[in-house]
Amino acid sequence: MSPRLRVGVPVLLLLLVLGAAYVWSVPLTTPIRPSARPSGTATAGGTEAATAPTPAPTPAPTPTPRPGEGGTELYGYLPYWQMSDSMAAYLDRVPLTTLAVFSVWARRSGALDVRDLGYKRITSSLGRRLIADAHARGTRVELVFTSFGDQKNGRFFGRLPLTTPSVSPSASPGAGPSPGTSPGPTPTPSPTPTPSGPPAVPPWHRSVGELASLARDLGVDGINVDVEQLDDLDRAAYGEFLRALRVALHAVAPHARLTVATEAGLRGTANAAAAIESGVDRVFLMGYDYHWSGSQPGASSPVDRSDGVSTLRWSIDQYVGAGVPRDRILLGLPLYGMSWKTLAPDRTSLVLGKGSTWIPNRHLDVLLDPAFVPSRDPLEIAEFFVRPDGDAWRITYYDSPATLRTKLAFARDQGLAGGGFWAIGYERGLPGYLALMRAFRNGKVERGEAPPAPG
Repeated sequence: MSPRLRVGVPVLLLLLVLGAAYVWSVPLTTPIRPSARPSGTATAGGTEAATAPTPAPTPAPTPTPRPGEGGTELYGYLPYWQMSDSMAAYLDRVPLTTLAVFSVWARRSGALDVRDLGYKRITSSLGRRLIADAHARGTRVELVFTSFGDQKNGRFFGRLPLTTPSVSPSASPGAGPSPGTSPGPTPTPSPTPTPSGPPAVPPWHRSVGELASLARDLGVDGINVDVEQLDDLDRAAYGEFLRALRVALHAVAPHARLTVATEAGLRGTANAAAAIESGVDRVFLMGYDYHWSGSQPGASSPVDRSDGVSTLRWSIDQYVGAGVPRDRILLGLPLYGMSWKTLAPDRTSLVLGKGSTWIPNRHLDVLLDPAFVPSRDPLEIAEFFVRPDGDAWRITYYDSPATLRTKLAFARDQGLAGGGFWAIGYERGLPGYLALMRAFRNGKVERGEAPPAPG
């Protein structure tokens, strides 16, 4: 070692030791970086000397701009069990912009189930007449395709083997009977599953072509895809299905529209965002089932509430926050109610059994009785009434023309494309509903009628 190194090394070691001692002497709470406090601010010992430069102030957050007033599109589902000659006559008075004929679905092969009653009704002479009549009055028509349930969706999108045991799908509220299982020949063989799992080609590939062909045959103006209880693992395939269906649909009808129906919770939010990325034209936010058969009594479609978080207001915020454009959202509202048997005449009382769907036009004796006066829930914006039921009570919530008007005004205040209903016909025979629809279509339901956010 050279003399210079013999002298330099001890000096260097001494400096390192002193430096380490200084660092370890600094309290753990002392910031290593200079304080961000502006100079001249008060400290424990008085006012700090104004020697450090004042950092740039943190910009104030930009408030979310209020959206422009929404549109007046009016979308209505007509389920196959409501299709009849008398309904055809009634529809002449329903001022919808789009009529959605509900529904067809696929077998395990991906082939549309031609045996199902929904397929038979829609493709029958009556179904074709309903479509032609709608076109004659300037109403668009969309064909609805449905796939309900985790297992069914897992097979359809290719995640699960085709031999996975079936689980009965859950229909939409008030949907009536489940899809039929009447015997009949299989139209075409199912895809052959691989020995260890799903088929090499997911069934949805076949459904795309058959749906586009059926849309062309019926002369409809678009397709509505209603997939519910979708597993997160199937969402990517769901997006691929929508993209392929959009291409196939535009090949046979260049101006056709693709719509999806999505649930009001976080799963529906993610599905809606995936659908928008896939190029869909409209998202029908199913704004119902917030209170359901297994919950405490309450509005199926609450604008706000005190017994939970999920509301119409919350759902719209989730959708918009996930990137779903307001002008592509249709706010779906229920033309049905829910009824619960309870131990006492109070919505917080013990519920006896499960709640049940309450269809207004099946209870004309109640609603048309001159002595009937329901109560109004001012927060959830819904009608309700309580009646004795044996040694217990029955609490029923439903939407009247008045409460639906407030919710359609809310859709306009939120800047949405419009609103819609599940399901057309449930209001038939009752006053006020058609007048409300006409008022909304004519722009006479305004944002000023929307309820303000709770304080």
